[in-house]
Amino acid sequence: AVVSTQSTGDVTMKIFQHLISQYTPSNSDVVSVANISNTDAKIVSAVSWLLLTDTQRSTALRQANRLIRRFLGARKHAPACAVFEKIPPDSIEVINREWAKEYPGCPLGPDDLNSIREYLCLQAYLDTHQAYNDWCCHSSKRPSPPTTGVSTMGTFSEQVAEEEKKKSYEVALQRWEQNLCVQTQLTRDKMLNVLLFIDGGWLVDEVEGTEPERAEQLHALRTQCIPSTTFLLVNVLRESGEDRAVVELSDYIASEQHQLYKLFNQQELRRFLDLVYESSIRCECDPLQFSEPKSEENIV
Repeated sequence: AVVSTQSTGDVTMKIFQHLISQYTPSNSDVVSVANISNTDAKIVSAVSWLLLTDTQRSTALRQANRLIRRFLGARKHAPACAVFEKIPPDSIEVINREWAKEYPGCPLGPDDLNSIREYLCLQAYLDTHQAYNDWCCHSSKRPSPPTTGVSTMGTFSEQVAEEEKKKSYEVALQRWEQNLCVQTQLTRDKMLNVLLFIDGGWLVDEVEGTEPERAEQLHALRTQCIPSTTFLLVNVLRESGEDRAVVELSDYIASEQHQLYKLFNQQELRRFLDLVYESSIRCECDPLQFSEPKSEENIV
């Protein structure tokens, strides 16, 4: 039975690797459902081949991470999310259990440690985009004020109805503002969790791995996703009237502890500094006064 399981794993891995080797993300594919093209959907479904047995879970996680990296590199978030949802939520537990069976008493290997950390990093990033989409959706649904078509000479019933409309609008507006405040805080926290990811940074391995190509892909994603997440956060803060928080954000970007500024190109840095300057004027504060960022424990 063991031989049969291993043979099945080898076959499914070969099928998956063959599909991946022939796949290049493209934005010209025909979109089917959920903003996922037919070609992408086939690749996403292929992940299921790696989830037939628990002994394959480690390999399945590494390959799923690899596929998500490729989708995100092509700025295709929908299929990246679809791949992530294919990964069983107990995968970290299963990987540790299977490792303990094969190597009793030995700590988890570097490739598995890095794979698990990458999985958590990707989860944080995808959660951030979902939170931002939810924020955009809610902020666009501000209640519209009622039309005032009744003059002071209207009948008593008309004036009462008009007052009821105003009261209903004020209640709806207050509820919308409260929910928007909650969603803004949630989105802000999730974005900061990506920008200031614990133990070295987002998509930074804790231990040295054995895949140079993967290390290059991780760095490429950091230079793509960290600036884009920063600009999304700036947009959320500015639209929510939190210009002071935009100015404070500049300290995290400039911090030598995180060194996020190294992931921005000159054009992105100039754009970011322009936005910080605009926000500093709007909130009437000096950007230079924020010289010491808060500790990571206090940002969320």
